[in-house]
Amino acid sequence: MENKNGLVAFALLGLAVGTAAYYLLGTEDGKRQLDRANEGVKSLTNSIKDLSKKEAKRAAKLAKSAKADLENLKDKAKEAGKHALDNASEKAQQWANKASDAANGVSHKAEDVIADAKSEINKA
Repeated sequence: MENKNGLVAFALLGLAVGTAAYYLLGTEDGKRQLDRANEGVKSLTNSIKDLSKKEAKRAAKLAKSAKADLENLKDKAKEAGKHALDNASEKAQQWANKASDAANGVSHKAEDVIADAKSEINKA
């Protein structure tokens, strides 16, 4: 019973496909319908191609812009790092100079104290 139902369904499907093929290929109206369908598919294909090209150009433009922005940020980061190093080096040099000046000042005071002590010893 099940085989008969499957066979009937297959036969009906074949009949429908055959009728559609006859209508599209065998009659003038069917040929016109098929030609219009083909033109519609061609038009859709061309539209999709055009849209794809347009969007590909847009994506390339965005990628180029992003690359330029990235390069700009990279350059700014390098410059900021160099500036920070220069400032740190300058501050370190200033502190070293102050430490050296302080050490020289202490050295001169020590020499003065020693001279005063020698003078006191010589007086005694």
